[in-house]
Parts: sequence; C-alpha cells; structure tokens
Amino acid sequence: MTTSDFDYDVIVVGGGPAGVSVAYCLSKLGNSVIIIDKKPISQIGNKTCGDALDKSSPQLLFDEFDLPLPFGDEISANLDTLTVMTPTSKLSIDAPGYTVDRHIYGQRLLQNCIDNGVVVKDQAPVRDIIIENGFIKGVEYNDIAQNEKIKLRAKIIADCSGTFGAIRQKLPVNFSLGIHNRIPDHHLAASYREIVDLNQAHEFDNEIVLGYSPLIPPPGYLWFFSKGDKKLNIGTGWLKSENYTFDKSMKQIFREALNETYKEGHDYNIKIRGGGQIPIRPPFDSLVFNGGLLIGDSGCLVDPTTAEGHGIALVAGMYAAKAIDSAIKNNDFSIKSLWQYNIDVMNHYGRRNAISYVTLQFLREVEAKGMDKIIQKKLLTEIELKDVLSGENPSMSFKELLLKVIRGFPNFKLLYQLYMLTKNVTIMGNIYDNYPKSPEQLPSWISQRNIALNEKL
Repeated sequence: MTTSDFDYDVIVVGGGPAGVSVAYCLSKLGNSVIIIDKKPISQIGNKTCGDALDKSSPQLLFDEFDLPLPFGDEISANLDTLTVMTPTSKLSIDAPGYTVDRHIYGQRLLQNCIDNGVVVKDQAPVRDIIIENGFIKGVEYNDIAQNEKIKLRAKIIADCSGTFGAIRQKLPVNFSLGIHNRIPDHHLAASYREIVDLNQAHEFDNEIVLGYSPLIPPPGYLWFFSKGDKKLNIGTGWLKSENYTFDKSMKQIFREALNETYKEGHDYNIKIRGGGQIPIRPPFDSLVFNGGLLIGDSGCLVDPTTAEGHGIALVAGMYAAKAIDSAIKNNDFSIKSLWQYNIDVMNHYGRRNAISYVTLQFLREVEAKGMDKIIQKKLLTEIELKDVLSGENPSMSFKELLLKVIRGFPNFKLLYQLYMLTKNVTIMGNIYDNYPKSPEQLPSWISQRNIALNEKL
C-alpha cells in the first residue's frame, strides 16, 4: 500500500487527554493527524472525574514538546499534599499537583492541536474498523452532521476513546496477546461525583484527601479535592462487580458517608453531578497491535488505588507519538515496530500501577477499620506510604520492624497483612522491572506475573 492510499498518517479516536497529547506531539513531529470524537466539538475534553492532575506530567510534555502548562482558569486549585484519612487519624505525603477544570483545560489542549495542523472531526462515533492482511488500516464512523457513514484510512490508529475502547472492543479475539476486548466488572470501578459550593471555607486547602470510611465499601473511599476556598470535588467509587450486592444505590451510600462531614442543603449546594467507570488493574500486558495502539483508559492506564489517569494519559500520549513517528519513518506498523511504546509505558507506569493494584487488594482485605489502626498506631510511615503509592519497595530496618510489632500488639493479623503487602510489592516491582524487550518474550512474562499475583489478568 502506498502513501497515497492513506487519508492521514494517524487517526486518533477520542479527543481526551490521551488523544490531544498524541495528536499534538505527532503534529509537532511533522505527521498528518485527525482526531475523531463522538461529542460535539464544544464538549470534547469534558469528563466526570476527580479533576486531579500531578504537576510532573504536563511539565514533561512542556519540556519535550513545548505543550503549554495549565494556567489561568484552567487551574481550580494548586495542590501540594495527598492525605489518607480514617475516622480517627490521617497520614499525609507530598503530592504537587492541580485540580483542573477538565472542560476548559481540555478545550485549550484541543485548540493547541488545531493550531498545529491537527484536523478535528466531531460528532463522529466509530462503528467499525478496517482490517486487511492482519493489520488495522482504518475506521468507519457515523458522520452525525451529514447523516452518512465515512471510511478513513491511516498508517496507524490510536485508540484514545476511554474505558469503553471503541477500537479495542472491535479487534478480533487474540488479535494481540495481552489485550482484552472488554474489561470485566471486577477490574472496573463505578464512581459518583459532585462538585459543590460550600457556605463556608473548607479544611482541605491545597490538598486532596482519600477518606476511608466504614460506610464506604472497601476498597472504595470518599474523596475530597479542593477546587478553591469554598468549592470541592467530592466523590466515591468501588468495584463495579460488587455494586449489585448492596441494597442501597451508590448515590445513597455516598450521601450517608458525606453527611458525617457536610450536610446537603445546610453546608453546601450541588453544582454538577455525574458518574462513570474507571479501569482499576495494571495496564494491559501489551498496548500495541498491528497498525495501532491503546492510550489512556482504553489501555487501563489508571492508578488502581487513587484512580488518577489524567497525567498518565498525557505522558502515555507522548510516548505513543514517539513510537508512532519512528514506525512511520521506518514504514513498519507491526507490533514489533511499536514495541518501544510498551517498554516506555511499563518502565514509567507498569511497575507503579501493578504495585498500586496489589495495594488495592490489601485495602480490600483490611477495610477502613484496619486502615484506621495502621495510621493510628503508625504501622505505616509517611515515607513508606509514599513508596507504596509511587511504586517503590518500602524499606525498613530491624529496629523499625520491631517498633511496628510493639505498636501493633496484639493485632498480629494486621501486621502479617502489612508484611505480605511489602513482600508482594517487592515481587511485583521486580517482575515489572523485567518487562520483555520484545514480543516473543511476552507469553512467559505474563505467566510469571500471573503466578506471582495469583490471578490471571
């Protein structure tokens, strides 16, 4: 197939943070790119989420591709702390970031793409994919405005369409080892969120708080994210597979838990409300297939414990752009040619998110009551918490271990669970540090990881 047989070098499906990042970076590298999105153009970038964004992610794109940092009314609040809170205690770590207005920030990033030559086609839901000779070669979408079906062809297709995975779900079964068409309910978190205006200033300045309450089913929590002096983003979420086992709705459980801190109608007024679904598992074991790749939520690139995926999507888009640009230059769009994207993502996020997944399982076991004891008795220090959340192996001396035993007495079950957490964190870290350098090594790596995790992902 010649270059003239393609409409664009790259088709990007979805204009969220993953989509705008890969499109912007590819256009800066001189490639022709189109973003197609099912929403009207004025709504692209708008999403129901926690709105938190770590500062390191946009900084990396600014440093490497001159993508402007969040500024002005794109930033709702500057953050410096992440706090884990239980009914009697709390533990805080440094976590520089922002809460952003996803809509305003997303629209500006989309405009950056347009200014750089990226074509945007809105109101264009994907209905099918084009596969020839074992490679995806394009997409078919509904042009809602024109009421017609359109086929587009490109050298590479980037699925940035979110958890639903508009491209991923249409791939033939076993099209690429390590990618699953659908995400099962036990690897999804259902969530509900409200943005509220408070009658008085809140206590969460420059802070995001994960509140573990006995009222919230584990491993879920109630989050409080500052959006300004008298405004908060508040929400909750837990495993979708368990959502059907409760006699109350998520919204009802959320309201009862929130009433312990703020009462509706008395302390606050709801401005925006909504829900969603978030993948909570390590990234798919591979994110590439012949002729394309997965970026952001479509590839399960979300931190399982904190559910933060915004910054990951931005950076993964940059990694994807580099791999795609190299593949285009080499005129090779195979899995092997795109494999460097896997390596870059796994080195940056695979280890961290796999460890976060292990931590999520731990939180499910100990529940809010166990977390309360861990923090109250200082069985987990700020440094150790930060290590776990950032994908590092917590290290402790014999003296520190002895102090934990003394503090934890007589709750040896909880100490054993903590010990197993640190052990499993170390094992997962070592496995992801040795992510395969080529596709041929992937099957044995998956087998080793599944054995260590005691779960088939």
